[in-house]
Amino acid sequence: MERLWRRGTRPRGRARASRERHRVPTFREMHARMRTERAEATLMATEAKIHQEAARYRRGLRRSG
Repeated sequence: MERLWRRGTRPRGRARASRERHRVPTFREMHARMRTERAEATLMATEAKIHQEAARYRRGLRRSG
């Protein structure tokens, strides 16, 4: 009987604890996250351009060689 009682109370305790741990990020943290995401997007775009340019050079060298 005690085992059933423990099994029934455990999930509610976990849900309450996880809700208490949840914290709303500050404006500074959100702004920093947005800056980071923007910088990563710019970096990925630059990297893609570099790879495309390198592929163009490789194709050009193959044609002339």
